[in-house]
Amino acid sequence: KSCGYQFTEEKPQLKCVKCGSTDIDDSKRRIETLRSLASQTEFIVIGTDPDSEGEKIAWDLKNLLSGYGEIKRAEFHEVTRRAVTEALDNLRDINENLVKAQIVRRVEDRWIGFVLSQKLWKVFNDKNLSAGRAQTPVLGWIISQAKEHKEKRRIAYIKDLDLTIEDFPANASTLVKLKISLLKEKTEEKQPLPPYTTNSLLRDANKILKISVKECMELAQDLFETGLITYHRTDSTHVSDMGLRIAKNYLGSDFSARKWESEGAHECIRPTRALDSIQIQRLIQEGVIFAENIRNRHLALYDLIFRRFMASQCKPYLAKVNLYEITFNGKKILDERVIDASGRAIQLYKWTTQLRKPLPLGYHEVNAEVRVIPKVPLFSQSDVIAMMKEKGIGRPSTYATILDKLFLRRYIFEKRSKIIPTSRGVKIYNYLSNKYSSLVSEERTRLLEEKMDAVERGEMPYLKALAELYEEIKGIT
Repeated sequence: KSCGYQFTEEKPQLKCVKCGSTDIDDSKRRIETLRSLASQTEFIVIGTDPDSEGEKIAWDLKNLLSGYGEIKRAEFHEVTRRAVTEALDNLRDINENLVKAQIVRRVEDRWIGFVLSQKLWKVFNDKNLSAGRAQTPVLGWIISQAKEHKEKRRIAYIKDLDLTIEDFPANASTLVKLKISLLKEKTEEKQPLPPYTTNSLLRDANKILKISVKECMELAQDLFETGLITYHRTDSTHVSDMGLRIAKNYLGSDFSARKWESEGAHECIRPTRALDSIQIQRLIQEGVIFAENIRNRHLALYDLIFRRFMASQCKPYLAKVNLYEITFNGKKILDERVIDASGRAIQLYKWTTQLRKPLPLGYHEVNAEVRVIPKVPLFSQSDVIAMMKEKGIGRPSTYATILDKLFLRRYIFEKRSKIIPTSRGVKIYNYLSNKYSSLVSEERTRLLEEKMDAVERGEMPYLKALAELYEEIKGIT
């Protein structure tokens, strides 16, 4: 428990082979308990999480309990009576392709991670270092952003107009002369944002609620296990028929059904009832909903999920958009701003669009505040999650883990909600990218993710994927 290291060695006195701690979480007792329970029945149902990680755990359990009775797999995406009953009515066998994909992922993580980590231990004489195919390119993004952050640019900010002038001349007066013209004024219908996936939830929870991606996943896990939200490790925005019924029940005449994506293995992250956070809190206090571990932080996250989902099923909202032309120092600047918005979607989820005040037309002399600022901002946790999704690195189940590992190894730290690389992190990244770029590059990692997805779909034999990887690992010196 002290260092998080996993091992399988069995000794008379259990002791961590890495840190020497005797505070061990041993799975042997759990296995013995499960086998004892299995011996008392002829039919066993395994209901682990509905993803490839959960499928692999189900496969492991089936192997541990084989011989005790018939074993089937139940898959449900929300912990509700309806979902569990439906899963029990549709029991299935273990999906071998999902298991094989997870085996490839785990073997690959250990082969690359273990071999490269040992190299780091030897070169830097420090066993607290680690490397991985996903965490290394992510560390590289953070270092690159921090490097660019040191470069400066000069801007002028006019507070009264909420206006920023980029590349402000060094010799220009701070008393700025402007001409503002209205080029276009329109009112348009805008679609609400889709419901949450893992990456968009992590992004908003960090940006809006100021909670870390690690805490967000822990809170979401509690909400899922309590039966308040659907499964939270998903990259799909699909809404099931049940989700549509819940939204219709809550929204009434404001409802506008949207499936968002075609049906797949997963659904979006949504509430399991047509109850907002205030109603949920009251029902918990009254004992109608049993939720022993749900605290205010959980309810804040639930509120975010609830609002985003309900807004996604609202009718389009109306936005008043003005396009201005601003003439300054012989240059023309275009500024489009939403100055007003109305509709149930906006009322529910106010972060859909940023409202700005209209600009006064004509000629103006205004005082500007000249600032020399970084060329780019430092990354926040939400920015890194967005990059991981955009670049195809990581999966819903690993986004938070990858970032947490970089914090744990002290390759990065956080200051005022911004991520800064440490000298240790820069040193490790430079070594890995110079010596083993073919194994830890962004492109290599993305292609490997695609290969594992192909195994999951049954389009590529998993032994072939492992053989190709092994050939690369053999080349490490």
